[in-house]
Amino acid sequence: MRSGPRTQQPQATIDYKALREVNAEAARKAVLEYLKTQANISQAARTFGITRAVVYDILRKEREGSLRDRSRAPIHQPNKTPTVIEDKVIDLKNRTHLGPERLALYLDKYESIPVPAGTIRHILARNRHRLKYSLRYRPRKGKREFVDWYSAKPFEVVQMDTKYIRDHKALSHEQIIHLDRYHIPNFQWGALDVNSRFKMIAYSRERSWTNGLCWYLWVISWLRSHGVKSKIVFTVDNGEEFGGQSWMKIRDLRKLISGFGCRLIQNHKGHAEENAHLERSHLTDDLEFYIPRVLCIRSEAELLSEAMGYIYYYDNVREHSSLNYQTPFAYLKSQHPDIDDTIRLTIPFILDDVSVQLGPWSGYHLLEQHRAMPGACDPGIHRPHVESVQLLAGMDVPGVLRCDLKSAPVSPS
Repeated sequence: MRSGPRTQQPQATIDYKALREVNAEAARKAVLEYLKTQANISQAARTFGITRAVVYDILRKEREGSLRDRSRAPIHQPNKTPTVIEDKVIDLKNRTHLGPERLALYLDKYESIPVPAGTIRHILARNRHRLKYSLRYRPRKGKREFVDWYSAKPFEVVQMDTKYIRDHKALSHEQIIHLDRYHIPNFQWGALDVNSRFKMIAYSRERSWTNGLCWYLWVISWLRSHGVKSKIVFTVDNGEEFGGQSWMKIRDLRKLISGFGCRLIQNHKGHAEENAHLERSHLTDDLEFYIPRVLCIRSEAELLSEAMGYIYYYDNVREHSSLNYQTPFAYLKSQHPDIDDTIRLTIPFILDDVSVQLGPWSGYHLLEQHRAMPGACDPGIHRPHVESVQLLAGMDVPGVLRCDLKSAPVSPS
């Protein structure tokens, strides 16, 4: 097309496009107000830097009674979900509060209406005003709270993590085969105080949320029952055993442990240095425990016996250069003279054997499959650890994750 006075837009004195980006309805009102003072449509188009066709379209919108943007949906939609099915989806959502995946299964199974979960998700989005409750969205994670290691007093900051025992970088092929032959558990759980380097450990066959929840409760009960009264901050990674990416688990877990004077801070994903003290202790575990002693371990009982000797050595005998060559317990005693001396006698245990005896976990029914596990260990062996966690039963525990510990069956010792 040849350029000419009809195709070239004149220099504007009012930027209509900028106004429209802020508020389209207000931009059109500005054009109409200008036309009231200047009836010339061409002059109005030049002033706002638009074509006369746009001005005529604004006048047409005024006659229709609405200056809002028209819907961009096509007039004919042959593939659109029928209104009857949309109404059924909305009604079912209001009655059951199920998610798109489960709504799709329900409609297919009980109503014989095959509707993809993605379609249901779009139906719910465009009919949000018809829902009788607000949809729950995952809140965005804020910045990680700063943790001051160097001014923390004993047990004010406790780092928690799991260690995979069969580490190919640490153990030889022969040692790993030995662990497999005797069915030694895969995971070591650790909790370490950044002030005194005092450490507690346990083991598990599986790295599960159930065992993680039991580990939280055991550490809290052990510290509170030995005179630790300060507010405890747990720093953990994003592993599923500690809550992971499930914002509902993290929310309910924070409610649970807040009743015991504890807080939870999740480290940034992929930043192991934010649990530096505990990560460094894993190297010590390999060099001074697993590498020299792993071939002597032939059962879970022997693992716990060897681990009990090692953790006693780590907390009460081994001198740490970062503590001015004091042992963790000696340094802890100098910082916290009133603490119970028996705190140093931590006894490692198998989390899988303890967590299944605590009763049903409200909201996460993960223990039912273990109720009648064949060949399970004698419950009496782990009774002290069960009772330690059950100390929390008498406390006021808010939140969805509260366990009915008082009704939990514990076999007599």
